[in-house]
Amino acid sequence: MKKSYLFLAATAILAFASCSENTYLGENEENAKGTETISFGSGFKALTRGNKEGYEAAKLLGEKFYVGGYKYDGTASKYVTVFDNYFVQWDDNTAGKTTDNTSDWMYVGLTPLGFTGHITTGTQTIKYWDHAASYYDFVAYSPGEGNSIIITGTPSDNQILATAIDQNNLTTAAYTLQGSATDLTECYIADLITAKQSGATKPDINYRDEVSIIFRRLGSKVRLALYETIPGYSINDVKFYSVATGGTSSATPTLFASSNVFYPSGTMTVKFPTIGSTNRAQTDYNKAHVTFAGSGTATSTKTFTALGYETDNTKWEDTRLNYTGNTNTYLKRTSTNPSFAGDYISVLPDETGNVLELRVDYTLESIDGSKETITVHGATAFIPQIYAAWKPNYAYTYIFKISDNTNGLTNTEIDKSGLYPITFDAVVADSEDGTQSTITTVASPSITTYMKGHDYEHDGPEYKVSTSDSIYIQVMNGTTLANDLNSKGKLYSVTGTGVDVMSEANVMDALNIRTSGEATTVVGRNGFTLTPVSTAQLATGNATFGTIPGADGNNIKSIAANTAVRFPASAGTYAYVYDYTTGTPPTSEIHTAVELSEAPANWATIYTTYYTNEACTTTAPATFPTLGTGEKVTYYQKYTNLNHTYGVKVIRVK
Repeated sequence: MKKSYLFLAATAILAFASCSENTYLGENEENAKGTETISFGSGFKALTRGNKEGYEAAKLLGEKFYVGGYKYDGTASKYVTVFDNYFVQWDDNTAGKTTDNTSDWMYVGLTPLGFTGHITTGTQTIKYWDHAASYYDFVAYSPGEGNSIIITGTPSDNQILATAIDQNNLTTAAYTLQGSATDLTECYIADLITAKQSGATKPDINYRDEVSIIFRRLGSKVRLALYETIPGYSINDVKFYSVATGGTSSATPTLFASSNVFYPSGTMTVKFPTIGSTNRAQTDYNKAHVTFAGSGTATSTKTFTALGYETDNTKWEDTRLNYTGNTNTYLKRTSTNPSFAGDYISVLPDETGNVLELRVDYTLESIDGSKETITVHGATAFIPQIYAAWKPNYAYTYIFKISDNTNGLTNTEIDKSGLYPITFDAVVADSEDGTQSTITTVASPSITTYMKGHDYEHDGPEYKVSTSDSIYIQVMNGTTLANDLNSKGKLYSVTGTGVDVMSEANVMDALNIRTSGEATTVVGRNGFTLTPVSTAQLATGNATFGTIPGADGNNIKSIAANTAVRFPASAGTYAYVYDYTTGTPPTSEIHTAVELSEAPANWATIYTTYYTNEACTTTAPATFPTLGTGEKVTYYQKYTNLNHTYGVKVIRVK
């Protein structure tokens, strides 16, 4: 038989799960692929920013990894073990000196892990490609720098208890890693690699190729940032809550879940649910997935370091905050330079996800030099579960924008929210596989929009026109995902003077105070026109789509009926409206005075909507009066106030 060496090794490359210090969102999807990974194999040439190679990469792996390799016997229809939990070690400056070592990684002569029922004695031997085999599959992991693997007992600090790789259960439980949360986040896992006789395309390889194993960090990373855009005010003294109701606020930045879900230790189960040639066309093909079972005493909170305020008051557009004796610091004002709550914190991946809540108090200070302040209490925002499903080796940034809409209270004794419902923008930053951003408008309820590939750093909160991608919408009623979007949700296109700077509050005003009752097309007293988007453009629930596309191929799945809608990313300004009115509120009539210096367009057809008296009983004349320079005429218009309660999200596509 002609023998070909089976090599496990070559150039080691790694990109750590973070972005450069001057950006928090990473690169666009095309540039992001391959970042934060270690690749063993000379075939991986497309290096990206932040990658490490050679010894730098090996050091992050602790100079070791473990591999299971199996060839498939087509005759017997079963796996045959080739690498039985083999130990692969970095050996600097030895490449090419032995048959198993082409790039300083070697396995011959080392001792395998020795699981019961597997190879327990002797040393590892050289392996050769068997061209009679249908294909090979390879599974690998590393405990990372500073950690070691044990196969029995209870792990202590810097120890990971591993189970043998089980080739018979790759799709459900290939192997497990157990230890403290701190140690588990430093481990590395890899997608399954399939080798074929010939003609393979990535991610598969051919027999006789070096086996290029792409590792990614098991841990996830999360960070938090806020900025504000309230006209006439700056924000200082932001305080955070660690519980949904009651409790006291503190300066420690905090996100919390509705139950105790964050554990100090536990067991990670790694599986590959989409393997085999029949799944080759799937975006999830051969990808590793992780489930977590916690142990120890769980908590409901994730805390961050101190919020980074702006300390130079002269940077504001109105410098009157820079008055003598003012020692306050203020929340930053742009999405490109928000106030971060320190750097990333390491967290365990959780592909199930949990609804996350931010609840804050903050103080508004007028920038007109008057030193007037307003304190807002208990403003809240909810991140939907699917966007808080943390994946291995992903870096998530949640950015919250505080605008002139607030669901906080300016008086805790009166159950009436002050200013307007608060709007938060929540951004999930990318890691190796692409940018995934969500924008969450938080009033009560919260409305989240998402579009695959949306790059918040370059595009801001606006979406780009796309002929192939849709914009997806979901609604949170507190911690509950709304499942009645088919009856309570509606999408409008919005037109009118100033539509580019229109806010959610403007839409709510137009919805409630309009020229007539429940008209299909809404014409508000503020001049904005809301035209319903046709049902042909708006798809609802999983009758039309069962998944939301993720940037990395791991699609957001299991979308229950009527819990999500989508519409094509066509240019325009839109408003998604969720009507959560209870009962049938009484309607009322509002009369508004209008001063005109000239006739509006189409006066001959709209004059009947104007009145000469405040009671709106006498219609304006068909001929607009002649006015002198500087003169104005006062007319009145009447509107119906529906007194409904709406959740609104303004969506701009350019």
